[in-house]
Amino acid sequence: MDSFAKLLGLDEFDLGDGTATVRLPTGPQHANMGGIVHGGALSALLDFALGAAVVTTLQEGEWCATQSFTTDFLRPADPGEALVARARVDRRGKLAAFPSGEVVNARGDVVARATGVWAIRKG
Repeated sequence: MDSFAKLLGLDEFDLGDGTATVRLPTGPQHANMGGIVHGGALSALLDFALGAAVVTTLQEGEWCATQSFTTDFLRPADPGEALVARARVDRRGKLAAFPSGEVVNARGDVVARATGVWAIRKG
């Protein structure tokens, strides 16, 4: 796990072939001034999950970086909830990958969703 994942508090990862599931147990440190989970925390969770899904498709000598990322916030999440991001690579080319995913709460409600473009780099 990288240092940013530790800082955010991510605690469970399940990586597959073009998929990733990442869990974030939220707490007061993830809240905004309105008392709900900050959109930045949700975006970071999604960015991490979508990127992890892309990483599972890389060949030796390749790396990736977020090129474009769009997040939609659908409903508030309360600090104290465990949130799970599920991501998948919808399309993978030589120079770019196109992942999407969503964050769900313990009740299965979709809290946020995202799509993106990840640049694929050689070496």
